[in-house]
Amino acid sequence: MDQTKKRIVVIDDHPIVLKMLANVLHTEYELVGESRDGEEGLHMALSLQPDLVILDLELPKLDGLSVIRGICTHQPGTRVLVLSAKPEQMMANHTRLAGANAYVSKSRGVEDLCGVVTAVLMGYDCFPAGSCGGSRDVALNGLSPREVEVLQHLARGLSNKTIAARLGLSDKTISTYKTRVLDKLGVSSLAALIEFATLNKLLD
Repeated sequence: MDQTKKRIVVIDDHPIVLKMLANVLHTEYELVGESRDGEEGLHMALSLQPDLVILDLELPKLDGLSVIRGICTHQPGTRVLVLSAKPEQMMANHTRLAGANAYVSKSRGVEDLCGVVTAVLMGYDCFPAGSCGGSRDVALNGLSPREVEVLQHLARGLSNKTIAARLGLSDKTISTYKTRVLDKLGVSSLAALIEFATLNKLLD
């Protein structure tokens, strides 16, 4: 067992979702527990003390919001990511207020989910644009079309050199754009750029 892997518990009553998450997460993370109901899932989260819990909102025996509150009250060091079929704009803020660290709709792709998992485990909170007062919308409006383009390439993991070749610009110019984007968004890491691009659907 690789002790350096982050430990994750998944709580979802759909076997297909559990299997999908297990397949997606097992190479990068250690999946230490799976549960199909909220009551057992909360007990599992508190006993196993994982780095992250991924859970649905509609769960048998104990609803997702109650599970979130239980984790935050008794195990505040554990991060919580909600993966739900409910519309993002309707429920994201409720889960944030309950104590969750991220909200991802099940309609989103696997790459989106993995990007948010990475960002959340690095300490970022990831909620859809507009669900927490619209600050990300304001930030996005402050970027020029070229800055958005550079942001998209950076969030996909491309190097400055590769981006420069694609856009027909110099490495130095791309570096300047990168610095400008980081400053305008008020962030300092690639993980934060991935989070921003993912939640603003710039990688679709």
